[in-house]
Amino acid sequence: MKKKMLIKKATTWTMVAAMTMSAAMTTACSGNGEKEKEGNESSERKSVSDVTFPLEEKLELDVFVYGTGGGGGFYSNNYVTDWIEEETNVKLNFIYDLDGDDAKTKLNLIMTDPESIPDIFLATHWTKSELMSYGSQGLLLPLDDYLAEAPNWNALNEKCPTRKADITMSDGHIYTYGDSNECFHCMYQNRMWIYKPWVDELNGGKMPETTEELYEFMKKVKTEDPNGNGKADEIPMTGFVGGWSTDPTVWLTNAFIQCNKPLSNTNPTPGAGLVVSEDGKIEYQVMKEEYRDALAYMNKLYSEGLLDSQTFTQDETQFTASLDSEENIVALYAGGGVNVDGKNFWANKPGKWQDWTILEPVEGPDGVRLAAKSLTDYFGSCLGVVSASCKNPEIAVALFDFLASEEGTLVQSFGPQGLAWDYVDEGTALDGGTAKYANYKIDEDYDWVGNGYKKAYGDHSYWLSDAMIGSRTVDYRNGQLIENPELNTEYTFQAAAQKYEPYSPKDESIVPNLVFDGQDAQTISESTITIGGYVDQSMVQFITGELNIEKDWDAYIEQLKTMGVDNFLEIYQKYYDEYMEAQK
Repeated sequence: MKKKMLIKKATTWTMVAAMTMSAAMTTACSGNGEKEKEGNESSERKSVSDVTFPLEEKLELDVFVYGTGGGGGFYSNNYVTDWIEEETNVKLNFIYDLDGDDAKTKLNLIMTDPESIPDIFLATHWTKSELMSYGSQGLLLPLDDYLAEAPNWNALNEKCPTRKADITMSDGHIYTYGDSNECFHCMYQNRMWIYKPWVDELNGGKMPETTEELYEFMKKVKTEDPNGNGKADEIPMTGFVGGWSTDPTVWLTNAFIQCNKPLSNTNPTPGAGLVVSEDGKIEYQVMKEEYRDALAYMNKLYSEGLLDSQTFTQDETQFTASLDSEENIVALYAGGGVNVDGKNFWANKPGKWQDWTILEPVEGPDGVRLAAKSLTDYFGSCLGVVSASCKNPEIAVALFDFLASEEGTLVQSFGPQGLAWDYVDEGTALDGGTAKYANYKIDEDYDWVGNGYKKAYGDHSYWLSDAMIGSRTVDYRNGQLIENPELNTEYTFQAAAQKYEPYSPKDESIVPNLVFDGQDAQTISESTITIGGYVDQSMVQFITGELNIEKDWDAYIEQLKTMGVDNFLEIYQKYYDEYMEAQK
């Protein structure tokens, strides 16, 4: 496709009076990068709406960034960093450009020494509780009033109704610009894939739509030798614990009750198994009779050899080996991604993976037919934080808002316009409509090295996603050009999620990512491990028959109460009520 070079639209910011900018510059950092120590007092707060980019005089901001996978110096030597300076006249001085354990260690030290705290934090990977703690100590600046004047931030909140509440702390303040990395298909990632040739052969092409039809189809796979090798080696359904939604229990449970409780071999998922009832009460689905019915159904599948006996013990290597077997032995498998023939699938090439298709959620005996849904996390890696010592917070927040523009998002995501990306007005978009922009990963005139076009733009040409302030909304992602939809990985996932969306539970029923304080935060953290771990262990034992559904259920419920499940739910209820009150 021929690339189109478009004239860039001028950045739309209200023009500032010369006197206002002059006053701002008296508190700015000096040209040599050293902060001026005087002139920091102001009789009134300066306004974000009074900031015009590019600034009349260059301003330096000292920056900390914790970008996973970037390595030291990734942001210091980057096309995007240079582009920001050119467009805004703000030089980002990455005095702390770190990742991994080095970043965590340095960040902890910085926060114990106010003299070493930089102007802004691009990404910190703090938890909500950590951010709240530093904010309450006065080390960070509440951004509420500044953000109220930020046009892109307000537009994002209009597009993403739960965004503002997600980044508002329990004290009512906002200390982070927030993330907007929406992924439609990730919302419905607990998917089931089915082998189409066997559906045609054994079921006349009809996909199972109920738990009973699923059971009957799996029995045929088990007994009728569909791969024709004369061996009883077929596996009706498999999965493994620890992969990208490769645990089949979530998908199966949602035919009986709304429940997003993925199994874990390490740390259980916070908030897993919790839902909000229609009257606003936090409930634990794994204590209900409908969940018990789901366990009984899965025990039936397991005991009859329909659910792979290796599901709870095998690793990814064993799981993938069974899927890629030349004998074609698997009929259904759980997975957020396509695990069959991965080499071709991820390379956008034709292959065996095309014989598989998504199986929509099935309906249980009581009419329940749901897809597990995850809410978007707008807190992310704690992006865009301003220290209390920053002398130009209005410019810092205006910079964050500039980066959240459409052009800022595209440049951060891909790099130089015309080389790494460009606007288009034809071709198929991710959502099936007309594309708005194209991402060009490789250009024949430049050498692609690691994360950038080394020949033309130094070592790095874009920012990593976990340290990127942008507006990657569902609409934004949907506009990307997909040149070969039938072979494209993202298009495959998008189509899968579109089939699951009609079975979505109500957003109001999903427990948001809450902020817990002090001892409550510790209790929730500990209970997530102890109670969540016990639920995980018991689920496997009920399914495999080590625990008896009829005889051991009451003891299971009693043990949860002994472990403090009532207090666990009371704390969640308290903070959920505060969360809802803050939205009024």
